[in-house]
Amino acid sequence: MSLRNRIAIAALTGLSLVMTLALVPMTYGQEAKTAAPTPSAASKAPDYVEEKGFKGKIFEIKYRDPFGLLQVIRPLGSGFKGATTSVDREFKTLTVRDFPENIAAIEEAIKRLDTPQAPRPDIEFSVHVLIASNSAGGSEDFPAELGDVVKQLKSALKYKSYTLMTSGIHRAKEGPGDVGNSGVAESNVFSSVPTPPNPIFYEYSLNSISIDSGSGAPTVQVGSFHFNMRVPLNLGASVQYQNVGFRSPVGLRQGEKVVVGSTTMGDKGLVVVVSAKLLK
Repeated sequence: MSLRNRIAIAALTGLSLVMTLALVPMTYGQEAKTAAPTPSAASKAPDYVEEKGFKGKIFEIKYRDPFGLLQVIRPLGSGFKGATTSVDREFKTLTVRDFPENIAAIEEAIKRLDTPQAPRPDIEFSVHVLIASNSAGGSEDFPAELGDVVKQLKSALKYKSYTLMTSGIHRAKEGPGDVGNSGVAESNVFSSVPTPPNPIFYEYSLNSISIDSGSGAPTVQVGSFHFNMRVPLNLGASVQYQNVGFRSPVGLRQGEKVVVGSTTMGDKGLVVVVSAKLLK
């Protein structure tokens, strides 16, 4: 082999060695990047909880509304991911899945809150609708129990006589529902009724009823008393019905007769008197 060939082989061998050494750091860097450690459990979301830390329990609700009770005990839960509290109204149960200490707190709250309630009395409402007139010599016809009320009305309003249009007695309980009545009044109670006479329709309702015993003697609170009457008006050759009435909240002490509202129609007036009695 000639000297020139030997020099060429040595040069190629050195170049190969340099290239091999140059590739080593790159391969090392790639391996280091691939071998990076996975995130630890501590880096997970702060509300992350392993399911094995939870327990579950079903509570039977005997006396209270489960949905109402749920609103009270909900803040006692941990609030962590996977913790739940559910209600079944048909079976009257609360199902809780949470940490044992939270379940214990909820159980203690249910024991204190799910207790028998004292029986609440029924309420008997008496509703009287009076028609007031200012005509001379007008007749008066109303229950004797309204004598004092009519006397006060005569001193407060311009009308001289009062006649009972209708009365109603209604039994109700506390709650958001309503109780009421509707009917047809006599056609001659207002002079504005056309001839031949057309019917006069009326309706009233008492809504959102409760008993307030905070001030000693119990008071019946009616969130809204609504009275409406549809009166026919003679407009030439046609008859048109006009709605008249009022809506108002009212508080009633037992046995007290309260004028809850009044309105006028032509030359007559209408006054509604309500009283309440608690029934044991």
